[in-house]
Amino acid sequence: MASVISPLDIPSARTDQVPGQVVRHRFTAEQYREMIARGIFAEDEPIELIQGEIVRKMPVGNAHAATVKILNRILSKWVPNDLLISVQDPVAMGDSEPEPDLAILSFCDDAYGSRRPLPADVKLLVEVADSSIIYDREVKGSLYAAAGILEYWIVNLNNSTVEVYRDPQADGRFATVSTNSIGQTIQPLVDPRLTVAVNDLFKS
Repeated sequence: MASVISPLDIPSARTDQVPGQVVRHRFTAEQYREMIARGIFAEDEPIELIQGEIVRKMPVGNAHAATVKILNRILSKWVPNDLLISVQDPVAMGDSEPEPDLAILSFCDDAYGSRRPLPADVKLLVEVADSSIIYDREVKGSLYAAAGILEYWIVNLNNSTVEVYRDPQADGRFATVSTNSIGQTIQPLVDPRLTVAVNDLFKS
C-alpha cells in the first residue's frame, strides 16, 4: 500500500488532530503545487496528493511498466484527434491530484500545459496494479467515483484480469463493476467501436 510522507510543517495547512493520535497535516492542491514549484519535491518524485495527504507511490516493477507501455500502444492506435492520451500525469480533483497510469482526455489546444485536467476532461482512467490492488480499488476507486470519472479500469497483474468500473456515484462507489479475464474483450465507453482484448495486455 502507498505510504503517507512525513508531513511538512506549513502554517497554512489544514490539521486534523485527534487526542492520542498522530497530528496529520493536510494540504490544498495549491500548496502541493507550490512545494513542487519551490523544489521541495522534484517534479518527477514518485508522489501524489490524495485527499489532502502527500502519498508516496509504490515502486514500479518491470511487469507494471511493460503493461503501461502495452496499453499506451494499443489505445494510441485508435484515439481520434479530439482525444489525448496522458501517461502517469496528474488530474485535479479538489484536494487530490492522483497520477493514474494512463488517462484518455478530451483534446486541449496546449495539451494541458496551462492547467491540470479536471474530471470533466477525463474519458477513461487506468491503473495497473499488483501489490497496490487494494489501494487502487478502495482509495483510488472511491476518489474517482466521487469525482464523477465515467470509467475506471484496474489492470490486475496478480490474476491477469481487468476490472471495469462505471456509473460513478456521489457516495464514492461505482454502480457497475465487471471483471474481464483472458479470452474476453472490453469496449470502452468513450468509443464502443473499439474492442480491447484482455489477452493483449498480458503478453509479457
